[in-house]
Amino acid sequence: MGRKAGSNRLKREAAPRFYAFPRKKYTFVTRQEPGPHAASLSYDPITLLRDVLRITRTKKEAASLLREGKMLVDGKARRNRGFPLGLMDVVELAGTGLVYRMLPRKGSVVHPFPIPESEKGTKVCRISSKSTVRGGKTHLGTHDGRTFLVEDGTKYAPGDSLVVDLKTHGITDSVAMKKGSLAIITGGKRLGRMGEIKEVIKGTFSSRASVKVGFPDGEVILPRDLVMPVGVQKPAVTIPVEAE
Repeated sequence: MGRKAGSNRLKREAAPRFYAFPRKKYTFVTRQEPGPHAASLSYDPITLLRDVLRITRTKKEAASLLREGKMLVDGKARRNRGFPLGLMDVVELAGTGLVYRMLPRKGSVVHPFPIPESEKGTKVCRISSKSTVRGGKTHLGTHDGRTFLVEDGTKYAPGDSLVVDLKTHGITDSVAMKKGSLAIITGGKRLGRMGEIKEVIKGTFSSRASVKVGFPDGEVILPRDLVMPVGVQKPAVTIPVEAE
């Protein structure tokens, strides 16, 4: 009887184009499993450790590091070799002092950038959904699958960003999608660049909501989904110059 389900394996040629590895030297690559980020917008731990950070030389060494719980993602040990690592995730290698934040850069929707160890407990999360639940509280969902219940939901809106304390899972600050906020571009030709929001343009029946963002070389109107507020006057977390 023929196979009904799809293949559990992923060939290197079919991997996301931003994956930094040779595609013809070997046949397969680790496939991400369902998680907080889409497979097309994230790295799997094996590829990140072996091919991008080059902390391990082989898949076996990377898998051993994962089994020992030495890779922390947002402060939690992740042993699953298919766990997707995406935008703004904090990746720490226990016992080494190495901490990285997954940020966009030119040619790659996410790339690990070293950050100060003092910032490993802080993360910026973009609000992707908002709804009112029983009791009058407001439920907020973010781009990385987190959820929050807040008493006053009037000061939050989809597209805004939350500054989250990873230890307490509490909201320490927020950055509105409004004029004057700094934002990083998460897709398109200006991927990874950071600019200032000049205007937020509401969507209509025939056009999507968009944002006018100012860069040193001019202003550009981009879809709101590609713009992520990260701070006012300065980013809430360290964003290396290389990420722009």
